[in-house]
Amino acid sequence: MIGKLVPYVIMIATAVLAFWRDAPYASLLFLLYMAAWYTTRLVLTQGEENSVTEERHRLRERCLTTGVFIGMVVLPILTLATPLMDFAVYQPFFGQIPIGICVGCLGVFVFWRSHADLGKNWSAHLELRKEHYLVTNGIYARIRHPMYAAIFLITIAQVFLLSNWIAGPLGLITFTLLYLLRIESEEKMMRSKFGELWDSYAAETPRLIPTIPSQD
Repeated sequence: MIGKLVPYVIMIATAVLAFWRDAPYASLLFLLYMAAWYTTRLVLTQGEENSVTEERHRLRERCLTTGVFIGMVVLPILTLATPLMDFAVYQPFFGQIPIGICVGCLGVFVFWRSHADLGKNWSAHLELRKEHYLVTNGIYARIRHPMYAAIFLITIAQVFLLSNWIAGPLGLITFTLLYLLRIESEEKMMRSKFGELWDSYAAETPRLIPTIPSQD
């Protein structure tokens, strides 16, 4: 349990250092969003783990998730806490921070809803778990990959909240790479597990962007 509190200590220390050095970013807002999505995952994935029964593309998956971790966590923390990336800072345009706030709030909400509906089926990698079942209720009734949609929104918020040409977009770049390299393999795995049930669900449910219900 103590290990799970370490990220909070790091975020608090980053906030103190950013304030002390008068970092030219929306530091507190960005760290609040980071704390929000970390807390969501921490709370909603606690409890007895559902053991993994199948894993695919292990090495590739570890490399991709490490890249996303660097882009979404490591480099932003260094950017806020140290002057390492200040050479790439720029002046935010009018309305940039409010846009980041709105996109970030939506991203955290979708992230929370995704974890709440997915339950113990969640995994950070291409894995199937014991008693794995196809979730089609809640937000999964509208889009079949809401977790990815949430992370896209969170990384887009990072672009707006971190006014840095490198640290701002890096989270979005690394996650987009993960998504593009993973999505076909993931859907192939789901098809092999659930067969026609998956095909029917995928045919009726868009990947990332919900469709507007017909009024007919």
